[in-house]
Amino acid sequence: MKKIALICVIFLCLGCSERKSHSPKFTEEQIAQLSLNNVKPLQIYAENSTEIELKNFLSEKEISLTELIDSVEFIPLQTTKESLIAEVNKLVCVENYFFIFDSDIGKNVFIFSDDGTFIKKIPIGQGPEEIYNPADIAVDEEQNHLIVYNRKGLSFYDYHGNFVKREPLPFNFKNFRVLPNGFLFITVSNRNDHMEEISEMQVLITDKNFRIITAGLPFHYSNTLNYGTTDYTSSFETKVNFSFKFYDKVYQYLDTISIQEKYRLNFSNKGLPFRYLEMNTSEVLKILKDNDYYFFMGEFLENNTHECFILYNHNKKGFKTLIFRDKLSRKLRGGNKILLDGDIPLFSFPLASHKNEFIGTINSYAIHNYLSNMGKGKEKNTVFTGIDDDSNPIIIKYKLKGIN
Repeated sequence: MKKIALICVIFLCLGCSERKSHSPKFTEEQIAQLSLNNVKPLQIYAENSTEIELKNFLSEKEISLTELIDSVEFIPLQTTKESLIAEVNKLVCVENYFFIFDSDIGKNVFIFSDDGTFIKKIPIGQGPEEIYNPADIAVDEEQNHLIVYNRKGLSFYDYHGNFVKREPLPFNFKNFRVLPNGFLFITVSNRNDHMEEISEMQVLITDKNFRIITAGLPFHYSNTLNYGTTDYTSSFETKVNFSFKFYDKVYQYLDTISIQEKYRLNFSNKGLPFRYLEMNTSEVLKILKDNDYYFFMGEFLENNTHECFILYNHNKKGFKTLIFRDKLSRKLRGGNKILLDGDIPLFSFPLASHKNEFIGTINSYAIHNYLSNMGKGKEKNTVFTGIDDDSNPIIIKYKLKGIN
């Protein structure tokens, strides 16, 4: 029998607990839809968890792209008045399409073909087929739907941006992923008081009708620690992985009642101690600036051949450490000082993966600087022709060599 580690979930009898008033944003009927009395505790299988030893990467370390990358492709994203992107905060890739979430000033969602041709920007507004204040995106590859989380709930579109439907949701969350029979949600601290004790859980698994089946993994940080990244989830083929900010584990969805603890990150003595997570944002940022602590913000990706972890260190002027793990050899390679060369003049940490590629974006400012510094040699790089400071970012797709 498999050894099962159950997350300690407190589901107190409503008659024995002090009932909290729920947000007026949600009606009693909407809350009843969640079936809160039937929610089960999430089970975690931990016995097959793999420890990732990080000690060789917890200092300044060079990484040669020539030794790391097998092939690279640059794809300029078409620049029009309607397609202008301020910043790529989330990138989702499927066969033939790129979906981009820009959470900067305008907060927009864009659709491009895989050759960079602009297809559509999802309309912003209060109309029934528009989105308002989007916060996350995901795709349902079975139904060929782009799904946008916004103030109206989940808005569904086809891959060309045509409106399909809208589903209001009676709870708040940070990120979500589509599961074979439902959804996985990463919730927001202190934003779901109407859900009673379940509001203390970071993970919700629902069916297709958004009835909560299981909940688990209590918040491990203070609700005054408002610092984090855009996304704590990732999908690859049928796998859904997730983690959290200031955490040391990566989980994988198994079924509606259980998840697998996939990886444990070993920071030795250089990880941020969990006791500091009871502090507020400014206090934690000061500790990170004053101490040589490395920390993980939930950024994990995988493709057919490799997996990727991204670490941070604010003591070293905002260092980001990139670590790749070969799925076959299980060996690691990474660093925080990227060594460019003539064949790979520009690089980006990955934002997404597809098949055996990692995919990121390079902003036009970096490209413009590169071309300016090249002088007469810039005509050789025809892929960058016409790129200026007002152009859209460029997609970079790269395959890695095996790590031996």
